[in-house]
Amino acid sequence: MIADLHCHYPMHLLPQDDHPHGHSEGWLAKLRNELQADIVGALAPFLNDASWREGWRVSLDKLAQGGARLVCSVLYWPPAEFDFAVKYGSPPLADYYRDLQYQLECVEKDLAGQDPGGERHVIARRETDLDDERIVFVHCVEGGFHLGPDQDSIEEKVARLAEQGVIYITLAHLFFRQVASNAPAIPMLPDGLYEHLFPQAPGIGLTELGTAAVKAMYKHKVLIDVSHMRQDALEATFALVKQLEEEDRTKPDPRDFPLIATHVGMRDAGPDHQAYNLSADTAKRIQERQGLIGLIAAQHQLGWTHNAAESQQVLGRHL
Repeated sequence: MIADLHCHYPMHLLPQDDHPHGHSEGWLAKLRNELQADIVGALAPFLNDASWREGWRVSLDKLAQGGARLVCSVLYWPPAEFDFAVKYGSPPLADYYRDLQYQLECVEKDLAGQDPGGERHVIARRETDLDDERIVFVHCVEGGFHLGPDQDSIEEKVARLAEQGVIYITLAHLFFRQVASNAPAIPMLPDGLYEHLFPQAPGIGLTELGTAAVKAMYKHKVLIDVSHMRQDALEATFALVKQLEEEDRTKPDPRDFPLIATHVGMRDAGPDHQAYNLSADTAKRIQERQGLIGLIAAQHQLGWTHNAAESQQVLGRHL
């Protein structure tokens, strides 16, 4: 079975989603949203387009042509993370969760429009849906900031996402938003320059928001994707999950709640500057929980290549 563990299917829907809340706003908020939508619209083709002539890389037709059977569809609203209305490193806003729900609805509406009879796709809500012979779409979330700033409401939100079939949440992402410390991952910025422009205090690991998210995900069986985490966040996440297991009266087997890394490389095999990639020790700890590691098909993380043969060699080193 061909599976895409981290597929940005919603990305090509972004340019039309100028106002995710669907409500009237004052001129300042409208200007802010339109500025963000323009930037997203300008960047989206480069994020999800092979070339201007070939069209979007990810679509239902191309997934079918490629023989995809399992698609982890990444819900991610860039204007929430690149929020120009707040300072860098600010806590998330409550609106971000509504953004997320709106995008989830847009994805399901788009798929239903392309395949109204459900002959080619199914949205997975439960385990048995994974055995379907159609293309199985499973929602996932990139960026813990989507859960908002309120610790007390995080469990309710995670529980709702679990009901909607969300299989995992990547807590860290491109910028620190008071959830979990993140490793540099922007291709045009070397690690040192990224850390200078977007500093994070050492030893942050998981914040109170991040801790609340991990606890909620453990309780409602939503997998934790440790991709994008800085090493201190990785250590804090493994330690917290171990603590939750020790406090669990059912005495679960650690393999019952695997940790995953859906789009990473291996630090020993990739470019020397890549703090983003996993150490051998982290990979071993994921393997001990019967977790899963997916390679990110990106040259910045795995190493620069010029042809298919070189790409195969690089992938082989990381494998």
